[in-house]
Amino acid sequence: MRPFLIAASLLASAAPGMVMAQQPAPQPPRPMADGVLTRAEALARADRRFDAIDTDRDGRISAAERAALPQRAPRPAVDAGTPPPPPAPGGPRGFGGARMLERADTDRDGVITREEYRAQAGAAFDRQDGNKDGRIDATERQQWRDQRMERRGDRAAD
Repeated sequence: MRPFLIAASLLASAAPGMVMAQQPAPQPPRPMADGVLTRAEALARADRRFDAIDTDRDGRISAAERAALPQRAPRPAVDAGTPPPPPAPGGPRGFGGARMLERADTDRDGVITREEYRAQAGAAFDRQDGNKDGRIDATERQQWRDQRMERRGDRAAD
């Protein structure tokens, strides 16, 4: 009887662990699930982008890794007689454009470190955070888009 009790108690103590092991791990909350982007979420997003671009995992984005990024689709021509501009390096979403990567290389050594990339992402966040509360909400995002479109319109008119 005693071996049966020992076996039953061992089984009873192991059963919850086996059930817990079969359940999927809880997922962290999705960034911007509430419509607000925090500085921490923006930097975490930058880290994920950096990791996606840094294919050799050396902690630096080289010119070769930048050149290997998917090309953006060219914008359609304004009129039928004007050819579209050449594609710029950078994916349509997620990797950033060539100018952003150039700006991130603050020491101009041809490679971008994680610290340089995060600093660039932090600066971009600060520019968009109009009320400087450490959060970018829908209103601030729309204001930023409007400002960018206005600047692009001004350049096109020159």
